[in-house]
Amino acid sequence: MTDVVTDTASPAAAPAAMARIQVRLGDLGLAKENLRFHEPADDGVPQLADTIAAAGVVIPPIVRPGKKSEQAFMALDGRRRRFALIVLRERGEIDDDYLVDCLLAETPAQQMAAIVLPNTEHAPVHIADVIVAIGKLRKAKMDTRAISAALGYAELEIKRLEALSGVHIKVLTALRGGKLTLKQVRLFARLPDKKQQAEIAQSALDGHLQDYQLRAMLHQDKVTVEDARFALVGMDRYVAAGGRVSSDLFGEFPDALLDPEILQTVWRDRVQPLVDHLQAEALAVFVGADGGFGAPDGFNRVPYLYEHRLSDEETTALEEARYRVTQVSSALQDLDPEADDAPVALGPLLMAMAAEAGVGLVHAKIGAVLISPAAEGYGVKATFYAEPLPIDDLADETEEDGDDEPDATVTRYGRQAYDDVEVPKADVEVEGSSHVLHETRTDVATRGLIRDLADDPGAALTVLVAQLFKQLALHSAGSLEGSAAHISATAYRRGNTSPIAALDGEVRDRLDARRAAYRASGLRPIAWVETLPHGQKMALMAELVAVSLNLREDRTTSIRHAARAEAAEIAALCAADISAHWTPDHPYLAVHSKKQLTALLEEMGIEDDRAKTLKKDDLVTFVAEAAAERQWAPAALSWETPVVEQAVEASAEADAAPDDAEVLAVAA
Repeated sequence: MTDVVTDTASPAAAPAAMARIQVRLGDLGLAKENLRFHEPADDGVPQLADTIAAAGVVIPPIVRPGKKSEQAFMALDGRRRRFALIVLRERGEIDDDYLVDCLLAETPAQQMAAIVLPNTEHAPVHIADVIVAIGKLRKAKMDTRAISAALGYAELEIKRLEALSGVHIKVLTALRGGKLTLKQVRLFARLPDKKQQAEIAQSALDGHLQDYQLRAMLHQDKVTVEDARFALVGMDRYVAAGGRVSSDLFGEFPDALLDPEILQTVWRDRVQPLVDHLQAEALAVFVGADGGFGAPDGFNRVPYLYEHRLSDEETTALEEARYRVTQVSSALQDLDPEADDAPVALGPLLMAMAAEAGVGLVHAKIGAVLISPAAEGYGVKATFYAEPLPIDDLADETEEDGDDEPDATVTRYGRQAYDDVEVPKADVEVEGSSHVLHETRTDVATRGLIRDLADDPGAALTVLVAQLFKQLALHSAGSLEGSAAHISATAYRRGNTSPIAALDGEVRDRLDARRAAYRASGLRPIAWVETLPHGQKMALMAELVAVSLNLREDRTTSIRHAARAEAAEIAALCAADISAHWTPDHPYLAVHSKKQLTALLEEMGIEDDRAKTLKKDDLVTFVAEAAAERQWAPAALSWETPVVEQAVEASAEADAAPDDAEVLAVAA
């Protein structure tokens, strides 16, 4: 039997890559093997010469070594590029020593491929190289049409790629390396800061870039035609008022409105007829950017309507109001928000919506409306607010109910409440203080009072009992915001700010130790507390009450008069003195201006000319050291502030109107 021998062929070796060399133009000839050897230069060669003069030879010709009667290197591919170089030589722009980047085909296989393949397939040119080439062509003063003809791109595409040629080189490096897409490079082209481009491109090269990061930078503080106000204004009105528009070159983003103040003015003019209509219906009218904030001064937010609690009459009224809204909305379904009469036509719809919002109000009525822009629908949206009815209007109803309490008042949404806790008004000096400084002062002062109250169980017991007495035994309409002690078991914090070690940090350390003892006992909380000696119970109670204090004020316009009054009383009870535990440190002083730091030195009685020459950081250090030497703390951190002994009217305690809302008309 004859053995059959199977010959398994080994895999073909990968072809060797052509070497990249530089060839003198004088040494570069045209090989007879070139398939178009006999064809003369065409009419497009001068245009190609202009392109090469500006951007260089983008695709290297393929050459073989020359033979005896030939030049040193012969072009197998690159006939037109060689003709263009000869044109440049004839113009005197280059000479025979001009170096041309070429690929050297040394083996017969490489030479055969160089003769045939470039005429049937082309290796793709990376778009990053095209972008660089367009940038060079533009610098060479070539116009868009010439570049378009040279590179075979549409003129619009040339303009778009030209915009990309101005990005930082790192951006194109990341594009060439596959770390960025062309779409992302277009985002980079919209960033004017080259340094910022480089930093973000480096993130891309490191593999840490996300689209949303770029988009967030581009869209920040930019107003476009997608702005909610534009729906009611329209392009014609905006442009007629002098507004400018910028279109995105790449057609990816909506047109930008370069004059947002004009957009705002035109929008306000557009809603004025609607304001007049609502004013005639006895409503107070506000205009603002958004209806999501608190109620304007003197009004309340409309409470959530629990329909299952409505009487039969109220249910019927609600159904009728909703039907009326549907009727008016149907009649306006074809309304164009840009039409001249659109704002006037919206008046009946908003009044129907006001009637619907007012169903279910107790001792109150719809008294105000906030008009805001809306990108959807009719271009505006309305937020309604309730107005408590006057006491006189409720007198008959009160007598029928047999309620003869002398101090009855109507509060939010018309409900009755009583308040027999007098609230003195604090006299707080805030002139010249920023909101951040004011918040920091009240924050540190709160922490100081926490520390002193924690050391005085007797005072803490009084605070605790008084708070419970106020909430459970007295008639009080106040909320926790009007109290110093937040007995709702909320520990004091200011965002992610760490405790101050010598102040509330000390109290928290004590509680951490008690928590460890509790866990080690294996008991439940009530049983564990019961095992504590009376002195430890009192100490724990003081620490817990102290850590519930919250007297921080976020803004200079949000003075908590009632809470400050209690803070002064607590400070007197426990003889609070923050300087016994802490003096101003760098984090506290850093939020002060140089003028305010100098004032602190004056408060300490320090007159030192060196302080006037110090930079901010050095001055902070100087003040901190001076305060530590004297064991001193600013008077602003003491709660013993003077108060004006007068009752605060309910209207003064109401939420402030939004900063960006403007009262246009208030009904008499």
